[in-house]
Amino acid sequence: MPHRNPAVDGMQLWHALAKTLAEKTAWALAMDRGVDMVCVNAGLLLVAADLSVADPYLKGAAQMYEDGVLVTVDVDFLVDAHVAVYETPSAYGRYLCFNGAVCRPLDAVKLERLLSHDAAQPASSDGLRETQQRIQNKKMNQLMIDFDAGRHVEE
Repeated sequence: MPHRNPAVDGMQLWHALAKTLAEKTAWALAMDRGVDMVCVNAGLLLVAADLSVADPYLKGAAQMYEDGVLVTVDVDFLVDAHVAVYETPSAYGRYLCFNGAVCRPLDAVKLERLLSHDAAQPASSDGLRETQQRIQNKKMNQLMIDFDAGRHVEE
């Protein structure tokens, strides 16, 4: 039986659990086989798709907001991040990839409006408080800065 996370299981966050187990398995295989591996972990991808607040991908979003780890990424930033990782021979390990953090009630309302597809239903920030961002992507940002500056090529 694979390692289970009670917090994930209790909330039935099967999408998150599947992603976590897949990544752990990939890391284990890479280490066993001596393969260098890089992993880009993206925030909630904001695209003009049919993503809604009822989507299983968003189950647990309220808790993530409270914990200060609800982050988003737009597709252009994510593509640029993948190119930077691929083109940088010294890239290694895990990279958290996001360019938006949902930590203020106004940000949460904007995200809810984007996902609800129902302009008639007004979103409310009642009961929400500002949260401290508890997730960082400094490693990814530095890699992208170095890539943009042309410092990704080993000499």
